[in-house]
Order: sequence, then C-alpha cells, then structure tokens
Amino acid sequence: MIKASDKGTPQGGVVSPLLANLFLHYAFDKWMERDFPTVPFERYADDVVCHCSTEFQAETLRVAIEIRLMECRLELHPEKTKIVYCKADSRRMSYPNYKFDFLVYTFRPREA
Repeated sequence: MIKASDKGTPQGGVVSPLLANLFLHYAFDKWMERDFPTVPFERYADDVVCHCSTEFQAETLRVAIEIRLMECRLELHPEKTKIVYCKADSRRMSYPNYKFDFLVYTFRPREA
C-alpha cells in the first residue's frame, strides 16, 4: 500500500540532497560557527564529524547538537552518533569507540 506523506522530501528524490544541504547549512553549519567557533567540523550531506579536544567538550557538544536538532524538528541517529577516541602516539588511553566511518573511509589507528 502506498501512503502519501505530508512532511519531508521523498527518500531518493532528486531534490532531497539539495534541500537537506540548504537546510543544514543554516540549521547546523551557521549555528556551529556562532555557538562553537573553536570546534572544527566537517559535514557532508547529513553526516558530521566534530573535532573536540576533551571528552567533556565532546559530551557537552553532543548534548548541544541534540537540543539544536530538536529545535529544528530533527534528531540524531542513535546508532550512528557516538564519541570516538582517536588514538595516537601521544594518546594511548583505551575507549570502547576508537574508529568510525566517514565518506566510505574507516578512520582507525594504524601501524606506522
């Protein structure tokens, strides 16, 4: 059975990525620049990576993003949203999340 929707854009529709990028440019990008100007981030469509200096900053930002998206009638994906500890020679602590995928690339520790 086909059901008409009265909200959003069609999944896979030609205009969907364009509208999503325009909406998130103002709802997310400009908000980050204004409210968290020292936190660098990358966004491609609806995927975002924010670079925090501490776990506290990451938790604070995650909550702030969740609130901001709720204000815009959006929500974080519960399985894709996580704080990842990026290991390096100078950072050797252990955390459950140490790798993530972004734009079809897996970021993880590698032997050098």
